[in-house]
Amino acid sequence: MIKSDGSSCDSGVSETIGFVVILGIVITGIAMVTLYGYPALIQEQQNTNVKNMQKNMFVIQSDLRSLTAKGVPYQETAIQVSGGTLMVKKDPDPNTPRFEIQVNNANSTITHTPGELKFVSQDGSTTIALENGAVLTRYQSDPNGSVMLAQPAWFYDTQRNTYVIHLIKLNAKDDFSQTGIGTVRMMLSEPPSTIQYNNPTTITYHANHAEDYMKAWENYFGTSDLGMTPQTPSGRTITCDLDPSAKLVIKTYNVTVLSL
Repeated sequence: MIKSDGSSCDSGVSETIGFVVILGIVITGIAMVTLYGYPALIQEQQNTNVKNMQKNMFVIQSDLRSLTAKGVPYQETAIQVSGGTLMVKKDPDPNTPRFEIQVNNANSTITHTPGELKFVSQDGSTTIALENGAVLTRYQSDPNGSVMLAQPAWFYDTQRNTYVIHLIKLNAKDDFSQTGIGTVRMMLSEPPSTIQYNNPTTITYHANHAEDYMKAWENYFGTSDLGMTPQTPSGRTITCDLDPSAKLVIKTYNVTVLSL
């Protein structure tokens, strides 16, 4: 069809159709990015935050070892907490994990409640904890699974047939939590103690149902150079047999978190 000025009506229709097609492509692209790209971007950011927090925990663990193994009285480290919250309680919750060590000649049970410095991701899917000198992580998607990212300072001297176990109690002056940039300040609240026992029999780890790191400790107890023989787990408990002819040296440290 030809207008009076000689132009064609089809050209106007073609421009309109082209605009609608291009607009549809743009809207479809935005929808695809929103549907698939944005969640993937958020997930990648969360993964990055968790990895950064794992590195921060390694740094705090190094500070903790300076306080204990090296005898440094005070340590502080500036860290950035992103994508979650770092927290510590004034007094370890009685429901938190604990260790029990049976010794024959002492005719007693040594009970140790370590407390923990804990990071919880913003969506609650990941937990990273510093517990008795070990760095542990657990994912909510697998509540019965956990991994030990860094081991505690436990040793077995095959030449002297001696176990050396560090028991570190971590508490705080108050209930602290931190997001963003802050400083973790820690100090030895009292002089460390060292006690030697003969004829050790077992060491048992009792996990907390809410913060279950039993699998991580079970795998650690089973390492060949630790000289322990794990028994079959029972519920939320894992027990290891120790060599009864060995000596057991227990070093106990009380560390207080001054602030986060």
